[in-house]
Amino acid sequence: MSRTSKIYACFISVIGITLGSYCVYQYFHTVFSYSDPKAELRQFGVLLLLYLICRCLPIYIRKDYAIDMSFICNLASILCKGPFASAAMVIIATPFVIVPTNSKDRTYDHFFNKPPIKTAFNAGNFTIAVFLAAVAYQKCGGDIKNISQPQNFIPAIVSIVTFFLLNCAILMFLFHLDKQVPFFSALFKNLYQFFPNILASAPIAYFLAKSMEIKNGEFLVILITLPLLLARYSFVLYLDVKQNFYNMLKTLTAALEAKDKYTEGHSHRVEDYAEMISRKLHCSLSEQDNIKVAALLHDVGKIGIDDEILNKPGPLTPEERKVIMTHPLISEAILENVKLNKKVRSAIRHHHERYDGGGYPDGTKRDEIGMEAYIIGVADAFDAMTSDRAYCASMPIERVARILQEESGKQFHPKAVSAFLEVLRERGYLQTGGQE
Repeated sequence: MSRTSKIYACFISVIGITLGSYCVYQYFHTVFSYSDPKAELRQFGVLLLLYLICRCLPIYIRKDYAIDMSFICNLASILCKGPFASAAMVIIATPFVIVPTNSKDRTYDHFFNKPPIKTAFNAGNFTIAVFLAAVAYQKCGGDIKNISQPQNFIPAIVSIVTFFLLNCAILMFLFHLDKQVPFFSALFKNLYQFFPNILASAPIAYFLAKSMEIKNGEFLVILITLPLLLARYSFVLYLDVKQNFYNMLKTLTAALEAKDKYTEGHSHRVEDYAEMISRKLHCSLSEQDNIKVAALLHDVGKIGIDDEILNKPGPLTPEERKVIMTHPLISEAILENVKLNKKVRSAIRHHHERYDGGGYPDGTKRDEIGMEAYIIGVADAFDAMTSDRAYCASMPIERVARILQEESGKQFHPKAVSAFLEVLRERGYLQTGGQE
């Protein structure tokens, strides 16, 4: 982390933890003035337990990104308990959160092995977001004593927006200060990708809060939660099947490339480069997945090309070049009976098309095909030029970067080239600023 981002993280941590500690004091100081303090504490304890379970059972969408269902508990506490209880729940749960990592050795992240600043920042972020969301709910007319009133609908929406916007904005600003992402584009991307899911899960939070109005309703809350945990388990199984399918594709391409020392690992490198470009272009997670699958399979059709042509050390004849140019169509034919997204099929077929229309097999240009094909085209060309081949030696990255820049708007899509060159600069392969 940069010095500025550390100062910001410390600021958020101090504000959030101080606010949370005050809320803990206020909640337990006033809880015994309730008509039935034991029932109140039972309800708080159930919500706290469910929140902790949700935090400890994240779902990894990718290696470095996970989601959980803790927002449901946050919103339920906002609707039926108010600001102090909602913020107190976050602070009390923080030291007990144990999260499995997405690594093969099945390690865990917890309070004692995570950097203190990271734990403190996360606690501060969630505390500030949930407290101000609860305040917004009440300021807009929300009633925690009777959440069935129709007048609570608009305050609930305001509360959801406040929570999600604050939580994302605080985190994205940290990334912005640490020079990882541009603030507004990253914020809008998160809003676009995840806010619909947040809204869709809001009714579950309402039912949890509504159950708290019933005598001994905390036991009903536990029953409602069990199907949610089953749904989570089913989704994890789906992700496992998806990952196994992806691993099978990687094994397939590795086996196909193993017979040629010049192309061994090519598809995996193209996949890595294409993923870098797609992330820099702020593609959605589903778009990134499509691009990665297409990158792995983009050259599978070369299995149908004669090895003498593929590995020919000299220039190809016009007839041999025509044969090589059929490999995208062969790929499409091989994968005809495989269930793939239409965008994946299109990217595989069109990854040798040119932005100016001079490519193959269809001679498409500009926006006649999707961005996925252009991204793979840049990644494929970069790896081909920076790798030793039977017909030519590898080129220095600086020279390849100049070629990409010169062909931007001709062979390659300008946005894909610009994004990739920026990635190369960030990773230190190119000098920052100036012409490559």
